Amino acid sequence: MRRALASVAAAAMLLLVPAAVTPAAAATPSPVTYVGTGTARSCTPAALAKAVRGGGTVKFRCGPERVTIVLDRTLVVCNTTTCKHPWQDRSAKVVQRLVLDGGGKVVLSGGNKRPILYVNTCQESLGWLDAHCDRQTTPHIVVKNLVMQKGNATKAPTWSGHRLENLRGGGAIAMRGGRLTVQRVTFRDNRCIARDSDAGGGAVRLVGQRATSRLLDSTFVRNRCANGGAVSSLQAPMLLRGSTLRDNDATGTGASSGKGGNGGAVYFDGTRQSVTVDRSTIQRNHAPEGGPGIFYVSNDRTGTLTVTRSTLTRNTGGSFWTGKTHSIFFLGKSFVRSGSRIT
Repeated sequence: MRRALASVAAAAMLLLVPAAVTPAAAATPSPVTYVGTGTARSCTPAALAKAVRGGGTVKFRCGPERVTIVLDRTLVVCNTTTCKHPWQDRSAKVVQRLVLDGGGKVVLSGGNKRPILYVNTCQESLGWLDAHCDRQTTPHIVVKNLVMQKGNATKAPTWSGHRLENLRGGGAIAMRGGRLTVQRVTFRDNRCIARDSDAGGGAVRLVGQRATSRLLDSTFVRNRCANGGAVSSLQAPMLLRGSTLRDNDATGTGASSGKGGNGGAVYFDGTRQSVTVDRSTIQRNHAPEGGPGIFYVSNDRTGTLTVTRSTLTRNTGGSFWTGKTHSIFFLGKSFVRSGSRIT
């Protein structure tokens, strides 16, 4: 279950980090960068990839009509403004924040070929900062007011000639470390590995985070992966609020000892991290194994699942669940529910 967290840590500890790194890696300002010059044709994948790499606020000038940008590369956010270690490049500043704002007119598509957005604080080639990369709360990624569709995370992306760490999920957003906020985003028809014991998150994959990621006022539809058809969290706290998750599918079989199939909509695997679902609707999702709506397992029984003011109904499949709540499988410290309809 922890393979995704351990893959880089051993290599990272072998690097000696100079004491002067922290002062050199000062915060970067947040300039506004516009993709496009006023026409749909000017909003190219290359221009967008360049804009997001070093953080700041990214907006679009693609003309008055709705535009779909089919990516020919995965969008990658570096940990520094130059994508180099601060001790290698003294001009490098820590990327504190990226705001990607589609203004309600932009569709980003992976073309069923690649993941859409990738962030990894422990990826050396993206400006790895120090041996405590797994504790970073930067960069803070804010994605809002757009559609992310047809992302494909069945294999790890490449960037600048490097094969990036395989986070094993996240057709739309794959993220290790840092912090994520999603606002008013529609995720549809994204996918990742079809059969695997741990892989998860057809749309969003969160790995090894300390700060709570927030998925707000968003829609997840027809996404699929071995586990967590829509969203997967591995050792990462999460808040899902004001959102709709429907017709997502956990495609694996055999559960954790086999090839997945847990969590039709939401999948969590970790320890003391909390997951909260508030004012959300989780319906018509499917998982052949545990929790066709939500699957939550805290390995040391310290974590909490909270469901408030939400509806979880008509989720199908499920060979095991908790109590009378067919939509949920829970194993942890406490399962708190209030003002919700769960069947």
